[in-house]
Amino acid sequence: MPLPGWALVPLVLAAVTLWFVFVLNVSGLLSGWWALAREYRHRGHFDGTRRQFRSVRLGWSNYGGAVTVGTNAEGLYLALFPLLRPGHPPLFVPWADVTAEVVKGWFWTTYLELHFARARGVRLRLPPKLGREIAADANRAWGV
Repeated sequence: MPLPGWALVPLVLAAVTLWFVFVLNVSGLLSGWWALAREYRHRGHFDGTRRQFRSVRLGWSNYGGAVTVGTNAEGLYLALFPLLRPGHPPLFVPWADVTAEVVKGWFWTTYLELHFARARGVRLRLPPKLGREIAADANRAWGV
């Protein structure tokens, strides 16, 4: 006996939710977020400057307008918008583990690309304005 139409709604919602969570977890794995989380997972509250709804590129993934980028004297904080957080736990990377270089993009655009000591091969690319802000905060933290 077939299910009535109204009974399919919860099943469809459950299937869509499971698919959404699956895609987010695969994105976290392929982008390098999981590699960062193995070393730099943050639990608890972050105190410092927060820049919300920022765009960054991690590996092949573009996190457009979904990332909170924070800084304080100790390091760099990254967290995805809560709805997009499955597979992407908040991160906190000490400044001592961060190195940066300016890289050229398309046309004349330059980006600040961050590398992480305990997650080799993972690259976080920041747009120019955000890159300048983060570099200034990092330099203050490093005493440069």
